[in-house]
Amino acid sequence: MYGLAAIEQANGWAMAGAGACIVLSGLAVLCFLISLIPRITGAFEKKETLPAEQTAAVPESKKTMVEEEPNELDATCACYMALTQDLGEAFTLVDLHKKSRSAGHPDPHLSVNRLRQAGLLVCVGDERFAWKTPSE
Repeated sequence: MYGLAAIEQANGWAMAGAGACIVLSGLAVLCFLISLIPRITGAFEKKETLPAEQTAAVPESKKTMVEEEPNELDATCACYMALTQDLGEAFTLVDLHKKSRSAGHPDPHLSVNRLRQAGLLVCVGDERFAWKTPSE
């Protein structure tokens, strides 16, 4: 016996359906386990928290800058320029992001990206950035 009759005689259709169900359920379980990876790794990562002494030592002027959440590009630029004064003339974006996170700025990636697109934050080479001066 050959062909479709042989498949039907040996329960081939049922085995094919069962195999497809097993494969799809295995893929669904695998997808679920992969989606849990960020939660599992997040449990093991240390959160950066400032000691109580350092949070109390933040000047009042910086606290008001963080609470205002500036919408204007000039105000955002002024806030970030104040953060980078002690980093020197040229600084890395990693340092800028660390400073803005420690100061409590919301969405530092979006703000830095807006400053770069506006041409206020320019690359000076070697992965270092500087603020654009008015004479440029």
